[in-house]
Amino acid sequence: MTVDAHVHFWNPETLHYAWLTGTPLDRPYRPVDLAAELGDLPDLVMVQADCAPHQARAEVEWVRAAADVYPRIRGMVAYAPLETGPAATGLIEEYAADPFVVGVRRNIQDEKPGFAVTGHFRYGVRALGAAGLTFDACVRHHQLPDLVALARDCPGTTIVLDHLGKPPVATGEGRDAWRAALADLAALPNVRCKLSGLVTEASHDTWTPDQLYPYLDAALELFGPARCLFGSDWPVVTLAADYRLWYGTVRNLLAPAERDAVLSGNALTVYGLSR
Repeated sequence: MTVDAHVHFWNPETLHYAWLTGTPLDRPYRPVDLAAELGDLPDLVMVQADCAPHQARAEVEWVRAAADVYPRIRGMVAYAPLETGPAATGLIEEYAADPFVVGVRRNIQDEKPGFAVTGHFRYGVRALGAAGLTFDACVRHHQLPDLVALARDCPGTTIVLDHLGKPPVATGEGRDAWRAALADLAALPNVRCKLSGLVTEASHDTWTPDQLYPYLDAALELFGPARCLFGSDWPVVTLAADYRLWYGTVRNLLAPAERDAVLSGNALTVYGLSR
């Protein structure tokens, strides 16, 4: 059994995604498309895909309707404007009452330094923990110190680091600083790490598994296999690899005794899903 902790679906014909404009990904990527690629869907968690913020509820309903057809879509990490602090409480309470929503992601990677450590943002992240929801943190490697500060200030919220904090795989510049910040995060018991999104941080056309293994090894060493989750980051992964190639890259690195936890069990635990 595999539980993919990080899949995106989107349909620009239904919802608006400003970031897709002019990219190779500017077309629908739906459950039917992933099922066609793999022959069937794995069990998975769908992570919000940054549609227009006012369409957050519509995105949840679109994915819920898809899950009625594809029940292996086990839950969704939805969007909430955490930076608005108390103003986000109503939406967070709605999500907490909805068993399909298992967490929230407010994408930070393109925000200015300090965005994640404002009082309002901390309020929003703490509110997630109080509501029994996780926080998925998508940051670039230079933003990791802010995430460390946020995680320290929000010990009651489980924070899931997406894509290993987007380390500098393509250039290697800043790798030591990335690892040091990752170690600081791993020292905090409320943080988990997704083994996802790495191939697209490398050169899309020339990457090799050997180039990625030092980063995966670091995450597994620092967090331990009990706190790491596999994620495909499909369809973004298709910019540099196909689904099976990335899955095999991660699986081949894991010891047999580690595979059940990293490839399925940890996602079930973190997101409160039944086996």
